[in-house]
Amino acid sequence: MRRLNSNRLLPPLLCLAVLGYLLPWLITPASSLNMSAYDLAEWTSLHPIVRQTLPYLWTTLALRVPLAVLGLLLAKHITESFQRASFGLLIVVITAFALLPPPEFFTVYRDDPNYQQQLLLALATVIIGTTIIIWHNKSVQRLSSIALSLFGCLTSAIGLYQGYMLMIGFDMPASVGIGGILTVFSLGTATVLYITKQSSRTTLFVMGTHLYRAV
Repeated sequence: MRRLNSNRLLPPLLCLAVLGYLLPWLITPASSLNMSAYDLAEWTSLHPIVRQTLPYLWTTLALRVPLAVLGLLLAKHITESFQRASFGLLIVVITAFALLPPPEFFTVYRDDPNYQQQLLLALATVIIGTTIIIWHNKSVQRLSSIALSLFGCLTSAIGLYQGYMLMIGFDMPASVGIGGILTVFSLGTATVLYITKQSSRTTLFVMGTHLYRAV
């Protein structure tokens, strides 16, 4: 049986996850409440329970983290494919820009915790993305993709579940949209491929070491 080429499967999976992030995560009879992950994050940031429960605004953060993760994974993949760090850094900057709070945060609402979370997440995306792309440490490169995709999958599932439960709390009939399913599935599958890819490299290294010693 021919082994799957993870290098070819990963880009479509990441693009599918991005598409899922933009599609509805929750579907309700009210069309105005059929929200993507980004819209659902904004909605949960206004919910009294989310604002009062510790860790503060955790549900909102869980819905925003997947976007940062997807940007970092795409930036890393593009950098490795084209051997140009500038391409990856551009993706990181675009992702961070998408995560920034609205302009009024910098002028009027600097004490708003929701906007502060957006700014911190954007800054974290730039710092982590720059580190992954520029720092050519083999251990970091080997583990970053697995850690990011797994973290993105878990936060997507948590954010989707908690957003769904908050909607149910309003006694509104709601169902999980295709967007949430696509994002969780794609990032979960990407995690398996990254692990399989790393395991294959480790196996080849061990086999090569034993062969060298035998000779």
